[in-house]
Amino acid sequence: MYSLHLRSGFVAVITFVLCLAACGPVKFTTDDSSSDGEQTNIDPNPTDPTDPTTPTTPTYRNIDNTSTVQGKATLVDIVLIVDDSNSMLEDNRRLAQRLSTFTTNLKNSQLDWQMCVTTTRALPVSGSTDRAWGASIYWQTNAASPTSALGFILKNSSSTDLSTVFAQTIEYIGANRPNSQDERGIKAAYHHAKNGNYNASGSSGCYRDGAATAYILISDEDERSVGGELAMEQYAGQEYYALENEDKPQYFVDMTKSVFGADKRMTFNSIIVKPSDTACKASQDAAGFYSHYGKRYYELSGLTGGGVGSICDTDFYSNLTNIFNRITQSLSSLPLECAPVGNVAVTITPAMSGVTTSVSGQTLNFSTAIPEGRSINVKYKCLDTRSPSSVGAATPTAELGFFAKIANFFKNLF
Repeated sequence: MYSLHLRSGFVAVITFVLCLAACGPVKFTTDDSSSDGEQTNIDPNPTDPTDPTTPTTPTYRNIDNTSTVQGKATLVDIVLIVDDSNSMLEDNRRLAQRLSTFTTNLKNSQLDWQMCVTTTRALPVSGSTDRAWGASIYWQTNAASPTSALGFILKNSSSTDLSTVFAQTIEYIGANRPNSQDERGIKAAYHHAKNGNYNASGSSGCYRDGAATAYILISDEDERSVGGELAMEQYAGQEYYALENEDKPQYFVDMTKSVFGADKRMTFNSIIVKPSDTACKASQDAAGFYSHYGKRYYELSGLTGGGVGSICDTDFYSNLTNIFNRITQSLSSLPLECAPVGNVAVTITPAMSGVTTSVSGQTLNFSTAIPEGRSINVKYKCLDTRSPSSVGAATPTAELGFFAKIANFFKNLF
């Protein structure tokens, strides 16, 4: 009788499971509501069936993080990344013309800014035959007679005429430089951050403790020219290079968190040929050099909540205004460990009324700056992208899929 009863129960459960499977997918969302923040709902779609590393049944990590708003919220460190390849001189000159207005806006906003500059190619190291990615360049007041007098860091307190500095530094950088055909803006930013003398303990000091960081890149091509896509090559056999980890957007974001800490506010802003902007690409190509859509730069800007402008604009004022707005917004934001799956629950203590939130990639933005001293608790889910072999059986945040739970049920039953 017991065996017959168990078999009947088995059939009943299997029938129930098959019914669920036939009814289509069921979506679950959390219900962590909070009066202090708007809940941002993202439709979970975490698996990529074409990616063999993506598990069939996704697992998630539950993030529950509390941080306290510190002082120095007005500090902004800016890193300018200039493409100095063949076709870029006129575009870089247009950028230089508007940078003084951009920095004036920063100064008028009461932000304490400083700026360093590097290029998308490896630069020679003084007194050595070696070349270094992300090396800072001395600011100049006379490109014809270069000097190290202004140093690597241009500050908002500088008494030097900024219009002259920007214009002369761009002329000093120039274009059509040796070894400039393999543009790698993300790799340059990667090494500039990783070797950037955090806490100003080294020779550069481009990154200050407690400051937000804003990268501004200008390029008419993608990372390594074609972004690692052979199909985008237009000079056959001359443009394609495989992307290394240091060229990849997510790898860059992860590195900055490991170097500066998870609470570091950072945006990567791009002035590029926007993906699918065929008119802009044709315009750039007409100058005599093929351009490419800046897909990887666009992706990194999206991950960090940065601004994206078009390199084809005749005046970069609107582009830099957009970037200025993103920088000031970054002072009202928190970095997240991932692009969240599902709802994001936000609690501010002491409570603030009228504050709403939104998510841009891996950044949580607030509608208004959160004052110093308040704590912010954020709860959300991340897709667990670790390989199955690296996830231990005792990992508390891994959630078994529905059918896996059923399988375990019958394993334990028999």
